[in-house]
Amino acid sequence: MPQLDPSSFGSQLFWLAICFVTLYLVMAVFVLPRITGTLAARADQMEGDLAEAEALRDKAEAALAAYEEALAQARTRALGLAQDMRADVQAETELQKSELDASLAATAKAADARLEAARTKAMEGLQNAAQDIVADVMSAVGVEQADEKAVAKAVTQAFASTSDTVKAG
Repeated sequence: MPQLDPSSFGSQLFWLAICFVTLYLVMAVFVLPRITGTLAARADQMEGDLAEAEALRDKAEAALAAYEEALAQARTRALGLAQDMRADVQAETELQKSELDASLAATAKAADARLEAARTKAMEGLQNAAQDIVADVMSAVGVEQADEKAVAKAVTQAFASTSDTVKAG
């Protein structure tokens, strides 16, 4: 092998030193500054991106806080509106209920008045019928004809005591 020949060691060491120095100079002058610049630019860009991300995160947190505050205010307003609406509906319901109660009371009072008038009229008809029946019964039994005024007075007293009993019950 010619590489291991001791007579060529000097020239091999010379060319090794030339190649090494040349490669070292090329790396030191051209390649390493580019790599260093790229690394520095990358580090600067990463720092800038991190700062921008931090600023965006702060902005997002502020927007979230504003959103939550607006949502809380909206809920409060909605609750207030619902309570107002409920109060309005309840007031309207109470008004309609009172109007209906008044109407029903008036209708009941009118019905009571009609019922009382009908009762009074029926009682008068009953009194007249009772007077006629008493007169017919007295004639049928063979008792002499009673005076109409006396029969009317007796029937009126009997109905008065009966109507007092009915009203008390």
